[in-house]
Amino acid sequence: MTATNTSNIQSINVMGSHGAQNATATIEAVNTSLNLGDSVTIDLGYSDGHSVVFTGLVKGIQKSEQPIQYTITAIDTLIRAMDYFIVSSTPESPFTRQNISAENLIGDILALSGITNYSGAASYFTLGINNPIEVNLTSAYDYCKFVTDLLAWHLYSDINGKVWFLDRKPYIMGGDVSYKTITLPSILSANYAEDANNLRNRVVMYGAEGIAAEASAVSPYLPAGFYKSAVVSASIIDSQTYADQCVAYNLNLYNRLTRSVSMSVEGDSTLIPRRVLTLSTGLSELDYEWYIYGASHSINSGGFTTDLELRR
Repeated sequence: MTATNTSNIQSINVMGSHGAQNATATIEAVNTSLNLGDSVTIDLGYSDGHSVVFTGLVKGIQKSEQPIQYTITAIDTLIRAMDYFIVSSTPESPFTRQNISAENLIGDILALSGITNYSGAASYFTLGINNPIEVNLTSAYDYCKFVTDLLAWHLYSDINGKVWFLDRKPYIMGGDVSYKTITLPSILSANYAEDANNLRNRVVMYGAEGIAAEASAVSPYLPAGFYKSAVVSASIIDSQTYADQCVAYNLNLYNRLTRSVSMSVEGDSTLIPRRVLTLSTGLSELDYEWYIYGASHSINSGGFTTDLELRR
């Protein structure tokens, strides 16, 4: 266990998830020179196999006496965007952009909070074509997440602190390659589940004045003729073409059954959210490629375990 400017580490817990706003880390140690706002990188694993699992900023430090021990809480790079509140000097002068791609709009807003280590994939999705986009009285993160959700894309900070905007769905996609295979000897416990709680097979979109769109599809997991609806509202979409794309993207994301596995395995620092693994157990429900939706690494004097939430 290593963490920036910290020694005599007693335990580390790192949690990250596709569905969480941030990855978080908690470090308990006897010595540290970290201060609030400092950057911290965590590396953990075995002496013959360890890797970086987290990079972020220190958000809390507690010190206990007798014996002396520090508890350090850190959150990944996107915390800067969450903490940065966009507010113009006057209501008449908001942050403004027009006719801009989604990835460039997000990059510009992240830059306001000091996040410049950013990569946005080409979305081919343009916002504010006819009317300027005005951003005010919101956190940088909330607005970026709003834009991300319009495309059913994904915004996250990786283990090295770089922020990404990608078409990354929370399940196996075409082109995914399995990172490794997990077999029964390393699995401590596992539970398979499937549900339609998050399924939506009708999406309605309200854009700028005069712009609206709808997309729907029959679902084999709902009663015949039954539709569960989701609504997207975004005045920054002032093109019928992009409104139609928005509902199609979101319908593709939500019109599906959720198949998941919750499992605990022997500690493995390479099992991090957004990678893909293969299960080989001899059990028909489990033996597929799975997307690592969430991962939690816990290492202390009692050992090293990794808890996973997998989806497909």
